[in-house]
Amino acid sequence: MDQTFLFLLFAGAMIAGWTGRRGLALALFAAGLVAGIADYGHHATDALPLSF
Repeated sequence: MDQTFLFLLFAGAMIAGWTGRRGLALALFAAGLVAGIADYGHHATDALPLSF
């Protein structure tokens, strides 16, 4: 679900840039970048349940 949100956020930034709305495109890209780093940090700190 969170990956879908990130995809749509970056897609919105690309569409905004394509239509000429530079400020909106930069704001959406920055929001996507921050959300992507936060999502990575959330998943990188999960403990791996190893069962041998």
